[in-house]
Amino acid sequence: MLNYIRSEFYRVFHSKGIYVTLALLAACAILINALLACFGAVSPDFAYDNTSFAMQFLLQLPLLYPFAALLIVYVLYEGAGKNGNLKNAVAFGVSREKLLAGQFVVSTIVSLAAMVVTLGVYFACAYALLDFDATIAGTEVIRQVLCVLPTAIASLILALLCVNMTDRGFVGILVWLLVMILIPEIFRYVGYRVDAFARIADWMPGHFMDLQNATELFWQTSEGVGKCMIAGGAGIAVFGLSCWLVLRRKEM
Repeated sequence: MLNYIRSEFYRVFHSKGIYVTLALLAACAILINALLACFGAVSPDFAYDNTSFAMQFLLQLPLLYPFAALLIVYVLYEGAGKNGNLKNAVAFGVSREKLLAGQFVVSTIVSLAAMVVTLGVYFACAYALLDFDATIAGTEVIRQVLCVLPTAIASLILALLCVNMTDRGFVGILVWLLVMILIPEIFRYVGYRVDAFARIADWMPGHFMDLQNATELFWQTSEGVGKCMIAGGAGIAVFGLSCWLVLRRKEM
């Protein structure tokens, strides 16, 4: 399996896709802070050209990390079934279990590296371009990231499931959106009438990490942290098992 993982890293770092993706993510981080700085320079009454608002902007988007995991997986593995990469790996003696483990290890490490680089660029630009305000510090963003991390990993495994389930990338993305976003929304609206659905929705990251609930600072409470750990762990287990079953039955 180590040889397969090494070959995957070689493939990833010798292709343009991951570098283009990193450049786009870094550009977005720079653009957000540059726009805040420009608005502050043009309008003296603009109250958001400070580091506190820049950090708050990230804190309001905890689902950004699961979406980023989806993006990285599709950059790395979308079309792997069509271009013969999976078939070649199996032909060279890599078991399907090792194939899945290798995909998980590579995509997780690349995703974490992309997150560190993007957040590093974002923090650097915020503190370089904006007025310093200690109301909300960058450490608060780090706390949220650590809390959301299990859900982001579950999202990554779900993305691997979608990639391996169908060779049609758009269909896989729709499945991911259905599981992570649409189903929690359905449970939330049905929960207005049926309490059981509301209680289930409260444990779905697509619900308790949305923009509305992010303002409640769930990562600062023991209940919120526990919910993130349990929901993320459950997602990792369910999606991981599903991905293994799909890959075992997939025609190479």
